[in-house]
Amino acid sequence: MPELPEVQNFAQSIHSNYVGKKFKNIVFHRDNLRYPFEKEKLERIFASGNEFLNCYREGKQIILETSSGAVKVSLGMTGAFKAANQSDVEKHQHVTLNFKNGESLAFVDPRRFGFWKICESNEQKETSCDPLLEKDLLKLFLSETVKNKNISVKDMLMDQKLIGGIGNIYALEALFLAGILPTTRCVDLSILKWKSLAKEIPIILNLAINLGGSSISTYRSFKGDKGSFQNLHKVYGRENEKCLKSGCQGYIKRIAQSGRSSWFCPVCQF
Repeated sequence: MPELPEVQNFAQSIHSNYVGKKFKNIVFHRDNLRYPFEKEKLERIFASGNEFLNCYREGKQIILETSSGAVKVSLGMTGAFKAANQSDVEKHQHVTLNFKNGESLAFVDPRRFGFWKICESNEQKETSCDPLLEKDLLKLFLSETVKNKNISVKDMLMDQKLIGGIGNIYALEALFLAGILPTTRCVDLSILKWKSLAKEIPIILNLAINLGGSSISTYRSFKGDKGSFQNLHKVYGRENEKCLKSGCQGYIKRIAQSGRSSWFCPVCQF
């Protein structure tokens, strides 16, 4: 599932390539993804002559803003945007945005877990913490809301109501760099550990953004390229391999945690 770096790369690519252009129409190649399309509302937002005003990331979702409204798009498990041809529709292409200059932007999603949701004018904006900001993370971590939670720190990091955009990969990689076991309860973490975690998260996310994200299975960038951050993974997917921390003699272990795999070093994470 695409996490913050992968979603950020799509948002940046769409913004730089299409914002400022005028729409011709929106075309649906099926009636639904995770939820049915609100076709009439979407057709008004992407109607002929409307201008593409902005594209940005909100948590793990992409906001497409036009002169007639905005739409929140979730990539789900396998969703992606790519440049398309108005005369050709590829397999798993479910939505196409056509522009008056002849260009097209396609949304493809083989597993169809994504969705397109209208942003209503009275809808409350995303209020979760943006993990790219160290000071905001530290404020959240030291708040009563988080530091006294009797849940694992990994589960807390992946709670999208608290922090927008972190999934399994980047939670585990950040916890390794901060020297924290993913199963550690929030209530048991020291202030020093919280500070270390708040520092490491933005560093690792910005590095992943610059490297195009992590291509673990199906993820490809807007241009169809693989990300390269997976080449720098310290723990994710490295079960029984030697720990990469200098001087550590440990080997990476994997456990099941809240229905997901967690990888960690039992020697240098505590």
